[in-house]
Amino acid sequence: MAVNWIEWFGYISSFVVLISLTMSSIIKLRWINLVGAIMFSTFGFMINSYPTGILNLGIALIDLYYLYQLYMRKEEFSMVRANFDSDYFKYFINFNRKEIDEQYNVLSETSDYRAYYYLRNNNIAGVMIGRALDDETFFIELDYVTEEFRDFKIGKYFLGENRIGMLLKGYKTLRTRANSEHHANYLGKIGFKKVYDGTGEYIKTI
Repeated sequence: MAVNWIEWFGYISSFVVLISLTMSSIIKLRWINLVGAIMFSTFGFMINSYPTGILNLGIALIDLYYLYQLYMRKEEFSMVRANFDSDYFKYFINFNRKEIDEQYNVLSETSDYRAYYYLRNNNIAGVMIGRALDDETFFIELDYVTEEFRDFKIGKYFLGENRIGMLLKGYKTLRTRANSEHHANYLGKIGFKKVYDGTGEYIKTI
């Protein structure tokens, strides 16, 4: 006997819930789990399995509650200077080496480069490495945020809203290079404009 569309809907609902549990980002987990719970609740009521429907409706309400808390919570962001020679900096870079190498594969320890930690609610959430091109231009070699904090808030706060200008006093322009289409889209969202000179670089006034 062929599986009817209601059964397929149930299978898909279960799959969405399963996918949600693979998310490392708590926000993505909550959103996908919310969709899956709503779907599975609907499935439960469709087959007259009221415990299934009520249970998953409750899960959906819990997801909504925690998403509200996440979006309404006031967060603290800051940047502090990092030392290339520090044990923690070396550990952080090596621990995240695979992802970092996709953006930037040569770490310089010369005085021309500066490194900063991104801090979010007193947690180290990423690093930025850059150098001065001239008296007014700062080139960002690496803008890396760990996966659990990769919800666009750090980039928007420091780069999108130009708060980095308070840290990089005297500089008027930021430049960087997109290493992928995804990275280029990210740069566009926080206000960088592509420089059409064949370098693949992007620029932003701060």
